[in-house]
Amino acid sequence: MADRFDASQELTRIIEDSIGPERIFATRVTHYRDHADEPAFSIAVIVNAAKDLPDAQAQSELTHRLRGALAEHDDARFPYLYFRAHDDMPDPDDVDEFEALPDPSEQD
Repeated sequence: MADRFDASQELTRIIEDSIGPERIFATRVTHYRDHADEPAFSIAVIVNAAKDLPDAQAQSELTHRLRGALAEHDDARFPYLYFRAHDDMPDPDDVDEFEALPDPSEQD
C-alpha cells in the first residue's frame, strides 16, 4: 500500500529545506478558498528575524518548488506564501486571515 500524501507536512518540509529550519520560528499551512473560490493553501512562514526573510527571487523559487511537489501528487491547490519576521508579528495562532477548510486528502 502506498503512503498517503500529506500535503501540509510536505510543504512544511520543503520550506524548512529551502530556508533552513534554524531560521524559522513557525510555519502554518491552512487550507482555504482563494479569491477565485478555488481550493488553495495559505502558508504563513514566520522567520526568527527580518534578516532571515527570503528575497523576492528566493520566495518565487520556493513557490515554484511547492507547486511542483503538489503537482507530483495531482494536487492543483496553489500555495500562497506569506512571510513575516517574528519580532514584527503577533503569535500566528492569534491571526486568521482565512477560514480554514478541512483538508480534502484527509477525507475518505
